[in-house]
Amino acid sequence: MKDYLPDLNNLTPQQPEEELSLRDIIARVKEYLAELRRCWKILALFCLPLLIWQGYLAFTTPVTYQSKLTFMVDDDSGNQGGVLRSLLGGFGLGSNENNNDRILELARSLRIMQQALFQKVEIGGQTDYLANHFIRIQHLHEEEWSKKPKNPGQPSLKGFFFTRDSVETFSRLEYTALKSIYGMFTGSEEHTPLFGARNNADSGIMTLSLNTRSEALTIALLRAIFDCLSAFYINASTEKQLETYQIIKGKSDSLRQLLAGTEYRAAQFREQNNLLFRPTDQLPTERYSRDKTIYALMYGESVKNLELADFALRNKIPYVQPIDLPIPPLVGTPYGKKKALALGLGLGLVLGGLFVIFRKIIRDQLTATPVPVDEH
Repeated sequence: MKDYLPDLNNLTPQQPEEELSLRDIIARVKEYLAELRRCWKILALFCLPLLIWQGYLAFTTPVTYQSKLTFMVDDDSGNQGGVLRSLLGGFGLGSNENNNDRILELARSLRIMQQALFQKVEIGGQTDYLANHFIRIQHLHEEEWSKKPKNPGQPSLKGFFFTRDSVETFSRLEYTALKSIYGMFTGSEEHTPLFGARNNADSGIMTLSLNTRSEALTIALLRAIFDCLSAFYINASTEKQLETYQIIKGKSDSLRQLLAGTEYRAAQFREQNNLLFRPTDQLPTERYSRDKTIYALMYGESVKNLELADFALRNKIPYVQPIDLPIPPLVGTPYGKKKALALGLGLGLVLGGLFVIFRKIIRDQLTATPVPVDEH
């Protein structure tokens, strides 16, 4: 039994874990601050290259011009009463769901962008496609398109300009240029997006924004994108109703022509046979009269249906209302010198301070002497 009992004489009290007091923390902070002051040359060495880099950006980054366009869409076509809804049941009226997200996705789509880019406008006394104005003003030949293509199969775009707007028949080179410009607008791994679109869920107001190196280009491109977006959305929203209206109008015009022809033939028969008195001789007159009545009734119904189709079409047309259109002058946004100075100093001090502090921590650990252990 004694073999399993602990030897009380050999037991030593366990030392409590060392805890840092507030005084120790303050002393340690003062020690680090003194180390930073002592190693100010190291901090300066870290700040110097970062200041040079930020200064280079401040003097070489071009001034950009940003503008916004706000608008709202009223496409509530689901407010018809029950009687009218039953009359218009075949004309495909839509629901009153919110389409703002879909509109903004359309604004970012390649289809809308290419329609806007191939509108001809005058900028700086030169009339050309907006795409070519963008290439010149953004200096794509000197910057983006002067680089060697990453993909060996991709053609070089150096010196390229668009000469036509028939996108469906573009060559591989033209498609490459179009997709390159589109990537700059919507953003990619290499580019911050120049174009933005957002929706205010509370007010229903949508905002389009664009940022380029030219005031005139920013305003013209932003307005072109809005015009193309508005036209495309209205056409897409009313496509079914317009087709129905055109079908009913075609039938109504045919019935009107049949009615007019029957009336003319009946009058012509009476003029040529006004002295006939036998019942069999008057039979064509009765037939003309019967056909005229039938065509008149059918034409009347078709006119009513045409009016209903016209009402359905007009009711379905969304109202795209611009609120604030971009207008000059725009304030240019340079890469600020104060911003460059603050970033250069801030990054240099942070990186240099971390280096000095970690170096001191490692040096203190290496030079620390072990605490002797009391054997008694």
